[in-house]
Amino acid sequence: MQNILVILDKPKHEQIALERALELAQKSGARLQLASFVYEPVASIPMLSGAVLDVRDQLQTERRQWLDELQQKYTLPEGSTADVIWHHDIPSWALSYLADNPVDLVVKTAQKQFARGGFGSIDWRLIESLPVPLWLAVSTHWVKRDRIVAALDPAVENTLHVALNQRALKLGEQLGKLLGAELEAVACVPATDEIIDLDAFREQAGALLQTIDQVIADSGAECKKTHFVTGKPAAEVNRVVDRNKARMILVGRGVRKGPKGFLLGNTAERILGRANTDVVIVP
Repeated sequence: MQNILVILDKPKHEQIALERALELAQKSGARLQLASFVYEPVASIPMLSGAVLDVRDQLQTERRQWLDELQQKYTLPEGSTADVIWHHDIPSWALSYLADNPVDLVVKTAQKQFARGGFGSIDWRLIESLPVPLWLAVSTHWVKRDRIVAALDPAVENTLHVALNQRALKLGEQLGKLLGAELEAVACVPATDEIIDLDAFREQAGALLQTIDQVIADSGAECKKTHFVTGKPAAEVNRVVDRNKARMILVGRGVRKGPKGFLLGNTAERILGRANTDVVIVP
């Protein structure tokens, strides 16, 4: 891991994303590319002039001053950069930036809304579109353990899903080694409240567990433990993560073909929407 793009929080907020990125950079030797966004729609109206148009220069100057203070507070790795970005749309800017610059990971503080669940619109657009892993960080009140959980797709008969599972496992192992955390996996088989043929279900579940174990083995990742659960995936996967107080959950992004190829599957969306810890989305 050599280059990490950090989308900074606004000055009045806690810099959670920066702190996560700094921890990772200190262990990996990666360079940080800090981006602080500022924009005022009124400054883009061409018919306005004078003091109104000075708003852009004033806002950028104030943000640069804050960015200088931030760099005095946090020691950035050698070769890191910090820029003020005047842009109205973070996801479109990020896609354009990634097209022209080598980046291994994007880190951003999640616009998490625990009362209603899910993420803000900017986060969802980044989740759906970024071609590199996205780390969305949250601040939680409970103590996190040095444990990373990879949520595996049980549709292992599909080679695309198997490949996505293996990418998630490999990234989880890489992050685990850098952060001193153990890697675990969780796979949930959707099940209704009432199973007609319990013996047949147990037999099929047992065969699926063996297949998932083989997927993990083929990935080459060292997985400390595999949690195999049944029920509603969004609830069961997050229950495993919460019960073990994991610091992070990895979720693979959908692998649909055609115009919907970049969309998350419904299950992945529900898992992310109910997550209470940091999440990393693996494309």
